[in-house]
Amino acid sequence: MNEVLKKLRKEIDQIDSAILNLLSRRAKTAKKTAKIKSNSKNKNIFRPEREAQIIRNILKLNKGPLTDEHLSIIYKEIISSCLSLETDLKVSFLGPTGSFSGLALKKVFGSAVSPTCRDSIIEIFDDVISKTVDYGIVPIENSNQGSINQTLELLIDKPLLICGEINLDVKHCLLSNNKKFSSIKTIYAHEQTFLQCKDWLTKNLPNCKKISTSSNSEAARRVTKIKNSAAIASHDCSSEYDLHILKNNIQDCFNNVTRFILIGSEDIDMSGKDKTSIIVSANNKSGALYSLLKPLSTNKISMTKIESIPTKRKNWEYMFFLDVDGHIKQPKIKKALNLIKKKSTFFKNLGSYPKSI
Repeated sequence: MNEVLKKLRKEIDQIDSAILNLLSRRAKTAKKTAKIKSNSKNKNIFRPEREAQIIRNILKLNKGPLTDEHLSIIYKEIISSCLSLETDLKVSFLGPTGSFSGLALKKVFGSAVSPTCRDSIIEIFDDVISKTVDYGIVPIENSNQGSINQTLELLIDKPLLICGEINLDVKHCLLSNNKKFSSIKTIYAHEQTFLQCKDWLTKNLPNCKKISTSSNSEAARRVTKIKNSAAIASHDCSSEYDLHILKNNIQDCFNNVTRFILIGSEDIDMSGKDKTSIIVSANNKSGALYSLLKPLSTNKISMTKIESIPTKRKNWEYMFFLDVDGHIKQPKIKKALNLIKKKSTFFKNLGSYPKSI
């Protein structure tokens, strides 16, 4: 063996040994912190704001050659593994396995959690309310297709808070049991996915029958048993369901991001880079909304999202979903939201939480 190569391999072995010792030390220290938490008022072992701080600090120190994305994945798994020594964290997501919601779950929690697949968004909310699980992950908006109205409506009605957010790049693949592109007669996918791939499908598979499913991973599961069919789903679904990738990245817009939220029942502390979400309604008269939101501009608070939601109680009556930069514990945020609350006919604070990394 080349002596230089032999020396480098020995160095790698020594580094791996040092990493292992440090990982073991970290895990033991994490267990000590968990014991202290269990004796405190706030017994929650998983703290989204603390995890966000850890990842941000690591990325700030990163000088390469590993990318920020690689380091985020590595440290999520380290945190996840340490967390599993402290508690069995249960999380519901929109399944089945291989869905984009499942990928969002991994991005937040890593692999060492107990996931529960659900068929609908309302089931995930109900799981968290009943304490069947600790948290739920649900989609709230897509950069191309807009908001998920069911999620917004459930946030109004259900007694839960937003504890975090995850922005996930959505890349669609055409998957099939068949190896030949020309043999495809039927395509399965979620209805929103068909919209996101409309131009590509019109150009490349104009005569195929399209069948909507509850999720893209459900589409992938179905085509494992159906000849001459294909599913539009994530890259992960190809290995999960043993399907061939006929074509990668068939979405029409490559800037295609879905925002997911982490729902739970506890308030989240400040991480340093936070967002606060509220739902409000104003009197149905000229200038009411402008007057309602004026405290934001007065206090120089950036509003990053506003979305109208029909109340379903009366025609043309709306509530408004708002995201603002900052945390409710910051004096100017607290002051502005209190003023908005006084002027509104309905007000619900959905929580403050770390911005997606």
